[in-house]
Amino acid sequence: MSLNPGYGSSGYGSLRPRRRGRGRRIAFIVGLVVVVLLAAGVTAFVLKKQSDERARTNAARSAAAAYLAAWTAVDAASPAAAPAATSPSASPSTSPARAGATTAATPAAVAAQGRLTSALVTDTATVPAIVTAITTSRDKLQLTAATYTAGTLSRHGSTATVPYHASLTLAGLSGAFTYDGTLTLRRAGGVWRVAARPDAVYPTLAAGQHLGRTTSTAARGKIVDRTGNQLSDDTELAGNLVGAATPTPTGLQRVYNARLTPSGGAVVIAGPAGQVVRQLRAYPMADGQDVSTTLDLNVQRAGEAALAPLTQNGALVAIDTTTGGVLAIVNHPLNGYGRAVRGTYAPGSTFKIITATAALMSGQTANTPLDCSDKVSVGGRTFQNAESEKFGKISLSEAFAKSCNTAFINLERSLPAGALTRAARLYGFDAAGTGPLPITSFGGSFPAPGDAVAAAASAIGQAQVEASPVQMASVAAAVASGTWRQPFVTGTAASSHPLPAGVAPTLRGFMREVVTTGTAAAVKFPGVVYGKTGTAEYGTDNPPKTNAWFVGYRGTVAFAVIVEDGGFGADTAAPAAARFLTALGS
Repeated sequence: MSLNPGYGSSGYGSLRPRRRGRGRRIAFIVGLVVVVLLAAGVTAFVLKKQSDERARTNAARSAAAAYLAAWTAVDAASPAAAPAATSPSASPSTSPARAGATTAATPAAVAAQGRLTSALVTDTATVPAIVTAITTSRDKLQLTAATYTAGTLSRHGSTATVPYHASLTLAGLSGAFTYDGTLTLRRAGGVWRVAARPDAVYPTLAAGQHLGRTTSTAARGKIVDRTGNQLSDDTELAGNLVGAATPTPTGLQRVYNARLTPSGGAVVIAGPAGQVVRQLRAYPMADGQDVSTTLDLNVQRAGEAALAPLTQNGALVAIDTTTGGVLAIVNHPLNGYGRAVRGTYAPGSTFKIITATAALMSGQTANTPLDCSDKVSVGGRTFQNAESEKFGKISLSEAFAKSCNTAFINLERSLPAGALTRAARLYGFDAAGTGPLPITSFGGSFPAPGDAVAAAASAIGQAQVEASPVQMASVAAAVASGTWRQPFVTGTAASSHPLPAGVAPTLRGFMREVVTTGTAAAVKFPGVVYGKTGTAEYGTDNPPKTNAWFVGYRGTVAFAVIVEDGGFGADTAAPAAARFLTALGS
């Protein structure tokens, strides 16, 4: 008999099973936590692995994109974007524009080449070899634009492939050149790069090969005068205006190369020496277009004949007064330095046309009295007339006809501030002598005078005033027509300025007096001629050397003649102008 009958059912004996149940729950919880932690770890591992895989895939895609972007980079300043001329007789394996040429080392081209180098890794070919194949292909194809559309990347561990579609726009060819290819990529050192293989340039390209173009066998366009005569038939124009078509175009051949170049040909795979390995696509061929100019070979030959007797260097330019178009560009000796359009000379007394214009615009008249003393002092500098001539009190028209320096210096001192600069701008003189023609040329330069001495010298076409013969011919043409037009050889005048009412008729009277009673009266001109002589000092000799000028017009033909070291304008330049007009006929 138990001394404590309740002990077995409700006393301390009941705690043992409760403790066992609580332990099982704790073990379950711990196990659950372990499972959760393990699952989280596995999940994190899987997610990390997936993230790493995505990062590698994205990196591979970026590497492919960087390579394709560098492949297509076209530097607008490079020759590839401005193709040169082709010779119809060139070998079909020669680039149609630039035999042996390479892409110009412009900053953009250098940067593109650097990006290519960074995007490649040596594989079956070296990185420099593939970069050379790409840059040569871009150049030889005359690539002007390109797009690449990449397909879906396929990656297998540390290698990957990317299909792409290429569309290349080539200068002078209609219709894009397209092809499909596949890039191979490799991951090395944690970096993805495109494998340097020839097929990274074009699918079937082999080592040492590049893409290129064959020359069109159609005819190149011609540069012709206003009646259709070919300008290259004239030696002078061929050398100083038309230029050469090959190997690198110059002159108008360069300016209008795209129009002159025959179209068509073929895109090819070329070998190391430029030989055609395989034709990839043929383009229909067509002749280049002719370019019509304002030149007139009859006027040109008259100018050449007029300068032929000269023993000094010289130039003559003729301009159509009704349009401003250049009719003749003559340099003497023929095919020598292009002084007719590039020469920079002090215009001397021919600039008095502009000074007289400034006076007329400021209210002066042909009868305005001026003092033509033998010398005049301005700011401590003494100016004098040729051979110390003096005529006393004379009118503006007589001062112009006799080309009195002191009278025109006195005239300038009476003008409002800036009047001479405004008149110079009216005739196309700017501060820099901006060239008016599409080839290398010089116009008229008139920097605003900085003091009274410079203003006085500028009034008689000295100091810093400079002009080319083509510019001074345009001044004479402006007087004839009443409107200054920028000289041109193709198209129309780029700019024009009508002279103020009353100015041109008065100037015509002045220029007629030069020929009838003034400095050029002794010259036998054929027909009714208007002109202005000029004697322009240059250099540091004492007495200074002088260039001789004569500018003027007859009918619708204006002209300017300069004879270097020719002394007085009336002695050498004016007689040459008379020979020109005689050769030109009535």
